Amino acid sequence: MKKSLSLFVVAVLMSVAMTPISWSNESADYVFTGGKVYTVNEKQPWAEAVAVKGNKIIYVGDAVGARKLTGENTKIIDTKGKTVMPGFVDAHDHLISSGWTSKGVHLFDGKSKEDYIKMVKKYADENPDLKYIIGIGWSTGVYGGRPTAKELDQAVPNRPALILDFTAHDAWLNSKAMDIAGVTKDSPDDQENVIYWERDESGNPTGTGVEGQWMEAYVAIGAWDAEKVINETIDKLHNLAASNGTTTYLNPGIVTPNMKDTNGGMQDDMIAAMKNLREREQAGTLKLRTFVLPFVKNPKADLDQLMSFMEEMRKEYNGPKLFARQIKIHPEANWNVELAPMLKPYESGKLGAYGISPNKIKEIMVTAAKHGFDSMIHTDSTGTSHAGIEGILAARKVDPDNRSALHHATWLIPEDAKRVIDNKIPINSTPNFTNDWSDTDKDALRLLGEKRTMNYFGLYPNFARAGVKVSISADLPSTPPTMQGPLFCLQGAVTMKDPANPNAKAFPPTVKPMTIEQALRAITIDAAWQLRMEDKIGSLEVGKLADIVVLDANPFETAPMKLQDIKVERTMMDGNFTYERSE
Repeated sequence: MKKSLSLFVVAVLMSVAMTPISWSNESADYVFTGGKVYTVNEKQPWAEAVAVKGNKIIYVGDAVGARKLTGENTKIIDTKGKTVMPGFVDAHDHLISSGWTSKGVHLFDGKSKEDYIKMVKKYADENPDLKYIIGIGWSTGVYGGRPTAKELDQAVPNRPALILDFTAHDAWLNSKAMDIAGVTKDSPDDQENVIYWERDESGNPTGTGVEGQWMEAYVAIGAWDAEKVINETIDKLHNLAASNGTTTYLNPGIVTPNMKDTNGGMQDDMIAAMKNLREREQAGTLKLRTFVLPFVKNPKADLDQLMSFMEEMRKEYNGPKLFARQIKIHPEANWNVELAPMLKPYESGKLGAYGISPNKIKEIMVTAAKHGFDSMIHTDSTGTSHAGIEGILAARKVDPDNRSALHHATWLIPEDAKRVIDNKIPINSTPNFTNDWSDTDKDALRLLGEKRTMNYFGLYPNFARAGVKVSISADLPSTPPTMQGPLFCLQGAVTMKDPANPNAKAFPPTVKPMTIEQALRAITIDAAWQLRMEDKIGSLEVGKLADIVVLDANPFETAPMKLQDIKVERTMMDGNFTYERSE
């Protein structure tokens, strides 16, 4: 009797889950049918078919009901053996102008200083016609300290060379690049202990520019061409993201050599990028629904001027596919070189420093909230995580629905982790920033010690389990384009391992990975909520925008270590296909 009752209950639940929902008797433009549909809608998680008319979803339900919406002009998309899902929402990737940072030689696979020098030399020798040598991918942990111009001169003695670290925050210059840029003992640092030149005991710059101090040198050696870079990057990275199933993304700051100039060059670059994107939107060639944020990195930024600028941007760019309605605060340098501010010192005794003080962070967030803007704050240390939480709670007093978020949330003390959970403070995280990619695990243990690493580091899965709105993304260009795919990030989140390394180990071992359901929400509905778009995208529901991805396998039936291998068959954004896989 109990068994019969259980079967009856299951049958009723399945019937409810498959109940067709439709708002139209008109013929659909597209019907996806034949496979499984995971809607990410808790009221109807699974279905058999989805129908689209124009740019809206008009039906989600069983295959029989979908047939009633087919006409002679309806295109039937056979999804047998495949899985249909909402288009992926990426809440943190720089896909507009960041292509310049990934040009040249890639050092990500280097295992030592000697490897780096050999890799740069090989690239330079193979490209004798290049006027300058650029690249990305070194880390201080692998290098064994800060790189110097003299060492880079071994690889490139007669041409300027400038190689970014793996986060694209710091740069390694050779002597020729420093000479061309006029970098000398008398060159001022932008911000003491935050944005500066590494120097020897006599005050001479040694070849490492920290946290963007090198940006003017990049321009000086002739490597910067704004219009070309913006066009090339959008063409390449938007196409890449669409092929990975991305339909909407947040671009948290235009990454250019002017990003430090909050009230000047940064705004000029943002205007240029927005105009470029608008032209694509009007021509029907914009492949991603795009949210663009300004940088606030300068602690002396004029907030009144910034808010006035952003109000004009919001007025001009408030949809349907192009938005400017949040701001980005970037208050620190990197933790893995002991510069990001910790509430208690690193193991070496260093404390790090705020590029923007906690009081200023709170002022920015509150001011933004008064003007109706959410803030996203780069939080790579216990200090900025704490300051970000204080700012968010203050902003909520101005606007109870303020959705300002901690981006990265790399390190949090237990008390602040509890505040994130208690106050449901939204989080964006990059899984590969807290596993063993680029020896990050070794850096964490070396610089913060085992106790703090095991209790403070990479806690985003804990927050998702507690009901916090967590999103996950790659943060290009601080990871290479090969890591942009939401399914790549998904695999990282459900394994706590670097998906690019088959021999990777889960890290930190004290953190339980996200479940597949939680990770799928992090690239769909929870990310959409962070962008205030949960009523339009992030799940497959009647009336929502037709953002749809077709996968060649079901994530729920795929081994965790194989999730990144799932192929995207089709990507639809706003009712139009932005990617279709060729056989």
